[in-house]
Amino acid sequence: MTFRLAAVAAVAAFTTAHVYAQDVGAPNVSNAPNVSTGPSALEWLKKIADSSRTISYTGTFVYQHGSRVETSRVVHYVNPAGGVFERLETLDGPPREIVRANDHVTAYIPDARVVLIERRSTRHMPLMLPEKLSDLTQHYEIKKHGMDRMGGFECVWIGVAPRDKLRYGRKFCAELESGLPLRAQVFNENSQVIESFGFSQLTLGGKFNRDQVTSKYEQRAATQKWRVDRSALDVMEQAADTGWTVANLPAGFRKSMEVKRTIAGRTVAMPHLVFSDGLAAISIFVEPKLRELTGKPLTNQGAVHIYKRVVGEQIITVLGEAPAATVMQVGNSMETKSALGTSNIAPK
Repeated sequence: MTFRLAAVAAVAAFTTAHVYAQDVGAPNVSNAPNVSTGPSALEWLKKIADSSRTISYTGTFVYQHGSRVETSRVVHYVNPAGGVFERLETLDGPPREIVRANDHVTAYIPDARVVLIERRSTRHMPLMLPEKLSDLTQHYEIKKHGMDRMGGFECVWIGVAPRDKLRYGRKFCAELESGLPLRAQVFNENSQVIESFGFSQLTLGGKFNRDQVTSKYEQRAATQKWRVDRSALDVMEQAADTGWTVANLPAGFRKSMEVKRTIAGRTVAMPHLVFSDGLAAISIFVEPKLRELTGKPLTNQGAVHIYKRVVGEQIITVLGEAPAATVMQVGNSMETKSALGTSNIAPK
């Protein structure tokens, strides 16, 4: 997984978390409080999703996918006056830093002397719970699995197990007071851990300090005249009927966004659709085929599968934190409405 995706996970208060210094194993429930009372598992899941908008924290986290391990430092402030501010930097490998002020994101890449600037809407956060949490139980079994203790904090394990092979399972150990995940894992359809992410050191709370969320590379970038890439800001999205539909949408997935993306320098607006089952999201991009596809049609980065397919003179690219079969089902059933002879769209 790229640093960008790890940063998204941190900003979103984590779809996956893992304190890598410890073996995950079974929860340590000896001498732990009884968790049969108190909030339900669904209520805990909502608390986890809300934690990044309500809790300030600083810490060091370790992110693993496959054989790759990345350690990063994060400072995350929720300003009582309004806004969420964050600075995230890698602690191993090439230096990289991401600074976020609400939806304004700036990435500093010192080795390349590049600054990337973009906007990232909160609707793209990984943990997108449905308005009715009870809808999740149609496709996931959600349970509390006991108490644990990590880094001096007590937490409760929440398991989210899929009822079919179309989606991944997850485990979270949420800190009792804040709901912030201290550790979690993503499991594939064969119950294998494919992604883990979480804290090795954590401090909750703290007063807002703008210096802590200001880039340490900001002055150097200006003095050395690093290249500033604002091309992502030239992408405009407008809600619209794109003319595309998913003829065979996997059970439980519903459309959460449909827009046309206009990119500076291009005359044709490109369709972009997003589908979610409440936890997992699948994005679909449609663009003109300017050249023949090369390489494998299906690849993955950690838990995210990427599938490409040619439809006429268009290239369909599907990205989803879901099993390969699910992502391919979406890609292979993506068609124009005119080709299907219908004006109906996928379920909302």
